[in-house]
Amino acid sequence: MAFINARKGLERLEEYEVETVDADIVVNANENNYPMPAPVLEEVLDRTRNFSFNRYPPMKAESLARLIADDLGMDEANVRIGNGSSELLQMACYAFGGAGRRIAYPYPSFSMYGVYANLADSEAAPFPLDVEGFVDPAVVIDFCKKQQPALLIICNPNNPTGNYNPLAAMEEIIANVDCPVIMDEAYMEFARGSGVDARDLRPLAKLKLVAGSTLALTGKYSNFMVFRTFSKAYGLAGMRCGYAVGSALMMRILGKTLLPYHVNGYSLMVAASCYQHRDAYKDIQDEIISQRDIFAGELASVGMQVYPSATNFLCCTPAGELRERLAVKYDEEFGRDNNYSQATKAGKYIFKNLLQERILIRDFTEHPALQGCMRITMGRPEENVKVLGAIKTLCRGGR
Repeated sequence: MAFINARKGLERLEEYEVETVDADIVVNANENNYPMPAPVLEEVLDRTRNFSFNRYPPMKAESLARLIADDLGMDEANVRIGNGSSELLQMACYAFGGAGRRIAYPYPSFSMYGVYANLADSEAAPFPLDVEGFVDPAVVIDFCKKQQPALLIICNPNNPTGNYNPLAAMEEIIANVDCPVIMDEAYMEFARGSGVDARDLRPLAKLKLVAGSTLALTGKYSNFMVFRTFSKAYGLAGMRCGYAVGSALMMRILGKTLLPYHVNGYSLMVAASCYQHRDAYKDIQDEIISQRDIFAGELASVGMQVYPSATNFLCCTPAGELRERLAVKYDEEFGRDNNYSQATKAGKYIFKNLLQERILIRDFTEHPALQGCMRITMGRPEENVKVLGAIKTLCRGGR
């Protein structure tokens, strides 16, 4: 039998996995459950009829980069396109990491940060969020002074807790660390921040595009990049398209890691249609935000601890008496498991029973820093009613 010698370090990594089961309501992956707005769909269908499937796409996805740059009042050299922001994150780790270098990122946060660091032969260096899931600028700055990372990643709003950190706090970090910084803003459209740099000279019509985001700082600092995606607010998870914005130097370095023709032409076309019709998504985004806030209040009313969220999802866990009671019910229904904490049992009781109702949420109940937690994406209103109703029934002991 042949001996297979894989790359060193892969033995430390697990494949990224989420629950993939047959369910009637799927709210586990932070997708947008709303259909594409009619004006966008009509344009996409019209463009599809004449789409040149036999031609390579723009080599560096210049068409979409130019559209975004023009809208932000920047040069095309300040924008790079990727297969979702995830590809850009991975390639940024390749560009700035390497053997003997550290890549810093928040914990708990997006689990792939550590994977990307390891794939880049770098040392993963997680820094802690505070007890509520927020970034403490002083902690991050001190961490970077001591650890001297080659790259710092911040997820804002944070996944999976949902916390939004104000622009001023993010600027404090950017201005006081010595390494390149990535601001991963995959969910920023749901934050609706109001902060802008007072010295930003862009017209008011443009300022709304950067409000609350570190995009507002791109003309002020050259040591950071902002990563965005079309997967969440614009419902294009199946198209895999994202973009990075930063100084021309940062984009040139990032671009060296990207292959030619790396984003398929159809994704570029659909993403461009979405971007050109961003206002068509505003009502959907407003409804998701409203649903999120109502959902959070209802969860709190039955004894759930809910992280403050500025995203399209909520992270929650049974607390206090509810936790104790649901842990007992878990043992009664699923059998005692001494490897599980009380918090994990309580969360799993809800997760497993929702699965039996053909409702799929995200299970974080065994996560070391999020014991008992579940992440629930906001679906359409009728879906949210069913999910919330099922959870409240379980919490009130009515099952």
